[in-house]
Amino acid sequence: MPSAFGAGAFKSRYAVANRCLAVKSVARHRYVRADDGGYRADRRRRQAAEAFFAKPTGLGTYLLYDRSRKLLSVGGGAVGRADKPGLNAEWAPRRLSRRSFSIHSTVDGGQLAVRRGGNLVLVAARTRGRARAFSFVRDRGCKRYPEAALGARGRPFRGRSRRGKLFGFADAHLHITADMRAGGRVVYGESFDRFGITEALGHDEDDHGSNGSLDVTGNLLRSGSPVGNHDTHGWPTFAGWPVHDTYTHQQTYYVWLKRAWEAGERLVVAQTVEDEPLCRIEPLHSHSCDETETIRLEIRRLRALRDYVDAQSGGPGRGWFRLVYSPRQARRVIKRGKLAVLIGVESSNLFGCGEFRGAPQCTRADVDRGIRQFRHWGVRSLFVAHWVNNAFAGAALEPGAEGIFINGMNALQTGRYFQTGPCPEAGQGEEVTFSLPLVMALTRYYPALSPLLTTGAVPVYPPGKQCNSKGLTSLGEYLIRRLIANHILIETDHLSEKARLQVLRIAEQEHYPLVSSHTNTGGFWTDSDLRRLYALGGFAVARPNNTSGLISRFLELRRFRRGKRFFGVGLGTDTGGLNALPGPEPDARTKPLPKSFRSYDRRVTFVCEVSGSRTFNLNKDGVAHYGLFPDLLARMQRRRGGKTALRLLFRSAEAYLETWRRAVAHG
Repeated sequence: MPSAFGAGAFKSRYAVANRCLAVKSVARHRYVRADDGGYRADRRRRQAAEAFFAKPTGLGTYLLYDRSRKLLSVGGGAVGRADKPGLNAEWAPRRLSRRSFSIHSTVDGGQLAVRRGGNLVLVAARTRGRARAFSFVRDRGCKRYPEAALGARGRPFRGRSRRGKLFGFADAHLHITADMRAGGRVVYGESFDRFGITEALGHDEDDHGSNGSLDVTGNLLRSGSPVGNHDTHGWPTFAGWPVHDTYTHQQTYYVWLKRAWEAGERLVVAQTVEDEPLCRIEPLHSHSCDETETIRLEIRRLRALRDYVDAQSGGPGRGWFRLVYSPRQARRVIKRGKLAVLIGVESSNLFGCGEFRGAPQCTRADVDRGIRQFRHWGVRSLFVAHWVNNAFAGAALEPGAEGIFINGMNALQTGRYFQTGPCPEAGQGEEVTFSLPLVMALTRYYPALSPLLTTGAVPVYPPGKQCNSKGLTSLGEYLIRRLIANHILIETDHLSEKARLQVLRIAEQEHYPLVSSHTNTGGFWTDSDLRRLYALGGFAVARPNNTSGLISRFLELRRFRRGKRFFGVGLGTDTGGLNALPGPEPDARTKPLPKSFRSYDRRVTFVCEVSGSRTFNLNKDGVAHYGLFPDLLARMQRRRGGKTALRLLFRSAEAYLETWRRAVAHG
C-alpha cells in the first residue's frame, strides 16, 4: 500500500469522487477497518483492511460505502453502519494541510477521530489533535454504490466540424424538472437525488399509491379515463416503469441524459414548466401552485443538478452538464465537448398574468418586472401561453380526452370554456368535443372541477375542426415587443393559430427570429407559417416518431431551407411533458437494432442500457426513457434516408445558436 503522502494519496477532496479508497489516520498511520462492533483503526495490517467507495452527494460531500454494502454512519453520537442513505451517512472532508483532511458528519458537524485503543469515534468539531487528520489512499476491491449503467464506452467528440461549425444535435424542448410540475406530486421520480438512484427512482407508490390507482392524471392521459392502475416498481427492478407511454414517471434521470450526450447531444433547452389550474385540481402538493415560484424552484433544481454532475465528475466546473446564458458561452461549452443547457419557461400564466372573464390580472409594469426577474434567474426563452388562455393570448386547442380536460381547466382558471371559430388557415384546428359524463367522472377525483358543472351552460361546439377564437391581446403585443427589446427567444407553439399569426407579423416588422421547439404540438404549422419562420432566421424541430416517420419529417423540413443560411433540424422530444415517446418499431423483430452499435460519429460504442436489474432494449421497449434516444438514432442510420436526416440533426446545435445569436444581436 502506498504511503499516505505518496503517489497513492488523493490530494483533493473532490478527487475521491466515485473512487475506491482507504481512510488512513495521519497521526497513527493506521487504516480504518470494520468489525462487528463498528469501525476502528487497524493496528497491525500494513494493507488497508477496509475499502470504501466514495459516492458524492454534492460538491465535497460523500457516502462511504463498504464491501458489505453498508454505509459509514452516525447514530446516537457513535460511529456505525447504516443500510440506507441519509444525512446520518453523509460525510464532508475538509482540508487540514496539503494532503490531510478532517472528516465531518453533515448531521451536526462532528468529526471522525482515532482514539487510543484504535477506536474510530465522533468528536466535537472544535476538538484539536492529529488524531482527527486523515488521508485518502487509493485501494481496490470496493463494491460500487448502486447507479444506472451508462451502456457507453469511448470518448465523446468535441463539438466542432472540419468547417468550423459546431457538430452535435439539439433538443429544444426537454423537461428535466418535470417532477416539480403541478405541485410536485404528479410526475414521480427525480432527475437526480443527492443519495442516489435508490432514492430518486425507488418510491413511486408514495405518490401514485401501492397499485398506481392514485395516478389519476396518468390514467386519464393513457386511457382517457381517470380510473386505472400500474405497476409501481421502479428501482431496482423497473418492472413497472419507465415505459414509452409512461406520461407521469421520470424519464430523464441524469445518467440517461448523459447517455444522450455521449451520442452527440450538445444543446438542450431545459423547459421549466407549470400550469396553475392543473396544480389547483391535484390533491397532493410538495409546494405552492404559484407558477412563478415553481419556475424559481425548478431553476434552482437545474443549478443543483449542474453541481451534482460536477461532484460526480471530480469538482466544480468539471462536469459535462453546463448551464449557459448567451450564445457565445454556449458555443464555448460545446467546443469543449460538453452539453450546453439553456433555461426556458413553458407556463400557462407567465409572470402570473392570467385572466378572469376577459379581465387581465396584471399590467404592463408586471410584464416589465417579470422580464427583469426571469432574466436575472437566467431564463433566455419563454412561451407566451401554454394550456389555457391568459392575459396575453389564446391557447391552441388540444385533441381528445386531453382537450376536454384542458377545456375544463381553462374554465376553472378563466371563468369561461374555450370559445371557438373557423381556423385562419387550412389544415389547422381540432375536433372540439365536450363530454359531460367525463367531466362528471373527473369531479370525483378532482373536486376543484365541480364548479364547472354550475358556472354556466355546458359548451356546444359545431362539427369539424375549430380553432380558439382568442388571439393576441394588446398586453400580449406589449409583451412580444418587450421580449424582443430584451433579446429573449420567443416560443410560438401553444399559441392559438390567430395569435401565432399576429406574433409572426410583429416579428417580421422587427426582423426578429422565432422558435418552434416542439413543432405541431400545441397547434399545427402550415407550410406558409414555416416559410415565414425560417425567413426570419427561426428554428423548428422534428417531433419524436418511429424511425420512418422521423426521417420523413427531417426531409420535409429540408424544403424550407433559405439560400446560403446555415440550416439544421433539431429534435423537440418534449420528454417529461405529459406525453408519450416512440414505442417499439413494427418490424423490430425482423430488423432489430444490434445489441452493440456505434454513435453517429463512431467514437462511442453503445450496448443496451441497464438500470438496476432491468435491461432496456429499443427493440422491445421503444424509447422507454431519454437514454434510449441514441438507440433510436442508430436505428435511423440503418434506414433509407437516415444518414441524410442525421446530417441535418447534427447541424442543429449550430442552427439553434445561429437563431439565438440573431435574437441577441437584434437592434
